[in-house]
Amino acid sequence: MSETVDENRKIIEQSIEFLVPGMELARDIYSSDGKILFNQNNILSQHNIQKLGNWKIPKVFVYSEVATANPITDPKLQKFINTYNQSVPVVQKAFEDIRSSQEIPLDALTAAATDIASDIAGAGNVIDRLYNLPPCDDYTMYHSVNVSAISALIAIWLKYPPESVNAISLAGLLHDVGKSLLPPELLHMPGKLSPADYEHYRQHVAYGYDLVSKIPNLSQSITAAVFQHHERRDGSGYPGGITDYYIHPYAKIVAVADLYDEGMTINRENPQAELSPYVSLQTLRNELHRLDPKICITFLDNMTNFLSGNRVSLTDNRQGRVVFINKEQPARSMVRLDDGTVLDLREEENISIHYIIR
Repeated sequence: MSETVDENRKIIEQSIEFLVPGMELARDIYSSDGKILFNQNNILSQHNIQKLGNWKIPKVFVYSEVATANPITDPKLQKFINTYNQSVPVVQKAFEDIRSSQEIPLDALTAAATDIASDIAGAGNVIDRLYNLPPCDDYTMYHSVNVSAISALIAIWLKYPPESVNAISLAGLLHDVGKSLLPPELLHMPGKLSPADYEHYRQHVAYGYDLVSKIPNLSQSITAAVFQHHERRDGSGYPGGITDYYIHPYAKIVAVADLYDEGMTINRENPQAELSPYVSLQTLRNELHRLDPKICITFLDNMTNFLSGNRVSLTDNRQGRVVFINKEQPARSMVRLDDGTVLDLREEENISIHYIIR
């Protein structure tokens, strides 16, 4: 159930299981005997949400996390690839605008994120398609759209309601917005960054938070995702070194999408290396203890359904087709070689899948 109110603020009825810190109550919440438990416009915290659960309140009314945006995209965009191709220049222009005005063109980015979220569900093996598209000249733009798309798909797999999927898609699109204020030469620097350069690079999180926190009525859930997407549940992340309980659920989703896409689109230590979804998924599996396990496993399980049947090259240069996915070690799956031999890479200490042959 949903309704629209003045000032383009949409009210939705949200199940308790999908409430997250930062959502704003659109109506007072009453106890069974008529007492007000929480007032309208209260910003929910994790503690508030736990209280609502303890009180057995099944649903509440909250303001939509994504405000109604002015339509800026072609209404004929119905296929995901078209949406994707339209979204990259939208993000590119947004970054240019931010550099000159220090203001985020939210309507443009919201429309792009909503299109991505609405088109991605029926697009089939969409994540694999992302890496068949011609790359964008600017990695940051390409990466921002990829993370938006992957975050939205993860949210769908986790069965988030559509309004939340839109918000998570927008959080993914905005997650690296602070990079617009970093020197371009730092973003495009080849090779592993020096400690000083890396410390400067990490400031993109604070810059991003400063930018998004100035946007009126932008949900705190989205702001938290921008600020916390490099935090890790064991406290080893940045900028705050906070642990699992304090990391926003949306930030955890964006973190998984961000890490997967980084593994698919950039290798600072060897920029010429071929990049593989099997290796990137292996990285996520290795980082399971630092990321959210439920989100990671949901992503891994769904992704491995897409990866069987690919023609691949192995690290010893032999080629073949993947016939069975090893979910524990995707880069060590089962491959039928061109000579007909079936190779179980779990039993091969020095051989793994290198990359997909396109």
